[in-house]
Amino acid sequence: MQLRLNTEEVFRQLADVLTRSGYPDFLPTLVQRLAEILGVDYCLIAKTSVDAVEAQTIAMWGKGQLQENISYLLKGTPCETVPEREPCVYAEGVCQVFPDDQLLVELGVESYLGMPILTTNGEKIGILSVMATSVLKVPEIGREVLRIAAAQVGAELERSQSERFIRKLTYHDAVTHLPNRAHLLEKLQNWLKTDPSKALGLALIDISRFKELNDLYGFKVGDEVLVAVAQRMRDHLPDSCYLARYSADQFALLSAVYSVRELELFCKRLQQLFVSPYHCVGREFLLSINIGCALGTIEELNGPELLRFASIALASAKASGSSLKVFEPAMSQALSQRQNVLEKFILAMRTGKLSLHYQPQFELANGALSGAEALCRWHDAEWGWISPDTFIPLAEERGLMPELGNWVMQTACRQLNLWRQQGYVLPGRLSVNVSARQLENEQLVSDFAQCSSGITPTQIELEFTESLIMRNPEQSLRQMAELEAMGFSWAIDDFGTGYSSLAYLTRFRATTLKIDRAFINNIPGDHHHNMVVKTILAMAKSLNMVTIAEGVETQAQADYLKLLGCERAQGYLFGRPVDATQFAKNWLAS
Repeated sequence: MQLRLNTEEVFRQLADVLTRSGYPDFLPTLVQRLAEILGVDYCLIAKTSVDAVEAQTIAMWGKGQLQENISYLLKGTPCETVPEREPCVYAEGVCQVFPDDQLLVELGVESYLGMPILTTNGEKIGILSVMATSVLKVPEIGREVLRIAAAQVGAELERSQSERFIRKLTYHDAVTHLPNRAHLLEKLQNWLKTDPSKALGLALIDISRFKELNDLYGFKVGDEVLVAVAQRMRDHLPDSCYLARYSADQFALLSAVYSVRELELFCKRLQQLFVSPYHCVGREFLLSINIGCALGTIEELNGPELLRFASIALASAKASGSSLKVFEPAMSQALSQRQNVLEKFILAMRTGKLSLHYQPQFELANGALSGAEALCRWHDAEWGWISPDTFIPLAEERGLMPELGNWVMQTACRQLNLWRQQGYVLPGRLSVNVSARQLENEQLVSDFAQCSSGITPTQIELEFTESLIMRNPEQSLRQMAELEAMGFSWAIDDFGTGYSSLAYLTRFRATTLKIDRAFINNIPGDHHHNMVVKTILAMAKSLNMVTIAEGVETQAQADYLKLLGCERAQGYLFGRPVDATQFAKNWLAS
C-alpha cells in the first residue's frame, strides 16, 4: 500500500466520496476512490451469507475499472479469516497461504487487507478488502481510512436492509404473503404508465360472509382459509397476472386484457377456482364469491379510478345478487343515487321525518278487528313517498337497523299510549318487525325494555322472518326467550319463503304464523299453492299457532282461506296502511 496523497488530502477525498452515501453510485464510487487513495490494484465490498459460507460482491474495482459482481465460497480464502472486529492483514505471499483460492492466483495477488463490515449492534454482515500485486505495507492512516469506509458501508447496508424491511411491512400481507393494498395501488399506477394504450383488467374478488366464518371458527382458521385461497389462485392463474390481498376478505387481480368479453371470460374461469371446497385445519369450506371488474387504459383513467370502478361493480354484484359484474357508467350513477338516498334517510330518521302507518288485521270468522301491523313510512319533501323496499335494505347494509328498530318500537308504544289517552283500544296486539341486525345486537333486550316503558309488553307482537332466525339460531333463541319472558309475543313473518327447520320452528315458541302473500296471490285457482296453504295451516294448527294470511286482496281469497280454517287476514281487501289518526277514525272509533 503506497499512499499517493498527504494526510489532509486523503481525508478530504474520503469525506468527499462518503457524502455520496445513500446515492445509487455510492458503493461503486467508494471502491474506485479507495483503490486510488491507497494505491492498490483491487478493492471490493462483499456481503456475507447468514451462515458465513458464501460472499456476494456488491461493488468491485480492479484493473482500472469496475468489475462485474461475483459470488464465491469463503472457505479457503483470506476473506474467511477476517475477524469480527479487527482488520486481517497478509502483507505478502497470500497466494501461498491460500493455494486453493484460484481467483487470487489468476489475479496475481501478493498482499491482502480485509476489514469487517458491521451493523450498529456489532453483527458482521460483510467484508471490505483491498488487494495488491506487490508487498503491502499498511501505515496507520491506511487502516483508519478503511475503518471509516467500512463503518460507513455498514451504516449504508443496514439502512438499505431496514428500508427493505420497512417496504416489506408496508407492501406485504403477513397472512397470505401476497402484496397488499398499498403495493396494489403502486403497481396499478406503474403498470398503466408503462404502456398508456394497453388495456388493463382489474378484478376485485370478495369472499361472501367471511366475517361469519371468522365468528364461527376464529380468526386463526379464517387466516388458514385465506392462505388456501391465495395459494389456489397463485397455482392456477397465469404468471402474468398480479394478485394482491386488497382487504380483510377481498383479493385484487390485475391482468392485461383487450376487451370486456375477454375480461368476463377470465373472471368466469376465476369463479371455477371456488367450485371445489377448501381443506383447512381438518375441515372443508365451500366458499362463494362476488367479483366486480373494470377495464381501462391510462388514456381513459388513472389507477385509483380503475380501482373505484371495479369497487362499484363489486357493490353492484352484491346488491343485485349476481356473482359477477363488469363496470358500466350507469352503476356509478346508481351508487350515487343510493348514497343520496342513504344520507337523506339518516337525516330523516334523526330529525323526526319518518312516520308509522298501521294496517289492520281481521278475524275471518266474524270480520272483527284483531290487531294491526306497524309499518315504517318515509315522505321526502323533494322526492315524495320513498318505498320501504328502497330504504330498508340500505338501513340493513349500513348497520342502521338497531337504531331504526328502536325508533319503530318507541314510536309504536307511544302511539298505543296516545290512543289509550284518547279513549281508543286496539284489540289484540300491535305487530312490530324485528330485523336480523337487531337480533345480532346484544343490547336488543335492554333497548326494547326501555322503548316500551309505559305500556304492557303483551300489547306488542314481534315479527321475524325464517331466514333471519337461521343466521344465528342459538343467539336468536336466547334473545327471543328473554323478550318473551318480559311479555312480548312472537310471530313468524313471510312463512314458507325461508329455510327454517321444523326442529327450530318448534323451539321458536311463536304464537302466530303469517302466510306469505306469494302463496295467497294464486289461490284459490292454483292447485299447487292451494296445497301449500293447506299444509301450512295444518302445521300451524298442530303447533297451536294462530294463522294470519298476508296480502289478501279479493273476496274469493278471503272466502277460501276462511273455508280452509285460516283465522285472520290482512291486505288491501280489508284496509291499506294509514297514519295513526286515520287508523283510529276508520277502525277504533266506536
